[in-house]
Amino acid sequence: MAWTSVEQVFACAVFVPSAPLLVPELTGPDADEADAVRDATRHAFAAAAPAATTWVAIGAADRPGSSDGAGRTCVTDVPTSGTFARFGVDVGVSLDPSRGAPAGAPAPAEPMPLSEPMPLSMLIAAWLREQAGVGALTPVVIDPEASTAECARIGGEIAAALDSRAEPIGLLVVGDGAFALTQKSPGGGTREESVRLQHRIEAAIAAGDLDALAALDPDECAAEGVGGRVAWQTAAAAVRASARTDDPAGAPALTASVEYADAPFGVGYVVARWER
Repeated sequence: MAWTSVEQVFACAVFVPSAPLLVPELTGPDADEADAVRDATRHAFAAAAPAATTWVAIGAADRPGSSDGAGRTCVTDVPTSGTFARFGVDVGVSLDPSRGAPAGAPAPAEPMPLSEPMPLSMLIAAWLREQAGVGALTPVVIDPEASTAECARIGGEIAAALDSRAEPIGLLVVGDGAFALTQKSPGGGTREESVRLQHRIEAAIAAGDLDALAALDPDECAAEGVGGRVAWQTAAAAVRASARTDDPAGAPALTASVEYADAPFGVGYVVARWER
């Protein structure tokens, strides 16, 4: 993937779930279980939005091997507009309010066929963009089976594009945690392996622990339904690489805060911010 023109400095990252229930129209007026995570998600992104003038949205493709239809690991050219219709209600969203190419976006070296629908992670990112009233988001969509090394490579390529300009950039990182955290979870009830893994994920994000995120095991995460691994590992690699000129150890000083960490529907949702 060739990044040619998005060259800014990392300012902040916002971690949000990849959950359709964030959109009120998809849950109905009586689904108050979603209120807390929805409010936290809206607040976290709105609060972080002024810190960056350009935002990159990082999330997984909907299916393994489907990021561009040709088995590539990562794509940056996805449909600009999409809809939540396949989740029950035709709520339209856009990554770019002008519906054109995002200003300063990287050249799409790995194109996605426009017949592909916008991935859920990007639908959520686009919905949040509209909620916060920010400008265009540059999408980075990663195969959910990408290896840790591939995520590190993609994150490094993102960071390599941040070196030469002082314009602040934010990362909107979209992904879910483990899926067997309660008796009514989609993973078939509570599983202690899921609970332990989710606690590690939450602790790593809460501490801004780049090493712990990089150490997440792809097989363990797949077994426990963790959909956010590739987005988290890519974001962690981008943050680490962007700091290499500031800290020879490659460990940037981050202020991390968690606004929400729970599993109202049996899936781990984390809403958090990292600021530099």
